[in-house]
Amino acid sequence: MSAHDHEPHDHGDVGHNHDLRGVSNSRLGAAAAINVGFAVIQVIVGLTLGSVVVLADALHQIVDAVGLMTALVALVLLRRPATNAMSYGWGKADALGGYTSGLLLVGSVVWVVYESVSRLFDPVAVDGGGVILIGIAGVIVNGASVLVLGDGDHLSLRAARLHLLVDLAGSVIVVIAGVLLRGTSFTWIDPVASLLINMLVLHGTWSLLRAASAELLDRSPAGTDTERIGEVIRSVSEVNDVHHVHTRSIAPGVSSVTAHVVVDGALSLHQAQEAMDRVQDQLAESLGIAHATIQMECHNCEDLSHEQVPG
Repeated sequence: MSAHDHEPHDHGDVGHNHDLRGVSNSRLGAAAAINVGFAVIQVIVGLTLGSVVVLADALHQIVDAVGLMTALVALVLLRRPATNAMSYGWGKADALGGYTSGLLLVGSVVWVVYESVSRLFDPVAVDGGGVILIGIAGVIVNGASVLVLGDGDHLSLRAARLHLLVDLAGSVIVVIAGVLLRGTSFTWIDPVASLLINMLVLHGTWSLLRAASAELLDRSPAGTDTERIGEVIRSVSEVNDVHHVHTRSIAPGVSSVTAHVVVDGALSLHQAQEAMDRVQDQLAESLGIAHATIQMECHNCEDLSHEQVPG
């Protein structure tokens, strides 16, 4: 290649074409509809039986439906192209959907815990047979919904799956509680089982909220901290220094980096550009970062000897 030949480097379109293979709007919509229908049935049965554990599971089922609809909206937005007003695209809609879903779960937990504790001091007799039947139906509905959703690493989908898996575990607890209620006269079994379900919810929700919050607050993605990025950039021989390194996630699995890179001042513009191409190649190969915005400098931008002095 001659001194002025220059091959273009394709580092992606800044990560706006998100991999949504296997994610179907119709599947999400179907799962949401199933959960809404079953939640209505659970509320009716729970009120009829006077079972707080069934009502707790019904509330989670309603939140499941809302979570699934949130995931659906988030994925629709993710497919939208970037615009002048939304130059980074809609990648954060996924994290926002997951965060919203997590907050809904926390709100449901607070309400059900209050009801369960109240039942411990004011016990109510519950028909164990009806609890068993609604619990078995819950296992079937939630298990089928998880299968309908399939795989996917987007936060909103993770939130939807988490809701369904928690309800699946909750439905199993409902069945166990029903069996115990039929065999004993211990009325505390119903509220205690409800509290157990909520412990499962809180455990899963905490990790979800942490992941969504980190992405919304632009925390460095895992494995791409600024020190490691600086090391990779400095590995290119023409680079003298690097500073003002910032990294963030702009979409599920898509990281972005900005940095000021000081190169040898004796390099021609073309040679400096080739050096930056190698920097971008190194970032892509070593860290999987395909979207890097580099500001080239022949001296550190904070070097006072090169600043213009007024007057």
